[in-house]
Amino acid sequence: MKIVIDISNEEKAKHLIDILKDIPYVKSIKVESQKKQRKPDFESVFGIWKDRDITIENLRKKAWGKMVK
Repeated sequence: MKIVIDISNEEKAKHLIDILKDIPYVKSIKVESQKKQRKPDFESVFGIWKDRDITIENLRKKAWGKMVK
């Protein structure tokens, strides 16, 4: 049987791991550190459509196959 526990406090997580290690029937403990999720960098997409002829009409034509007015 596997149990997954998500703990936000690293110090308390280490404490829990120490407790679990002392239990004789616990076969193994795997610790996976979660990378902090970064907020998307809004400025990283600046210029992505530079020098492209993109209009709402072109997008609609490609999506629906006809010009929508």
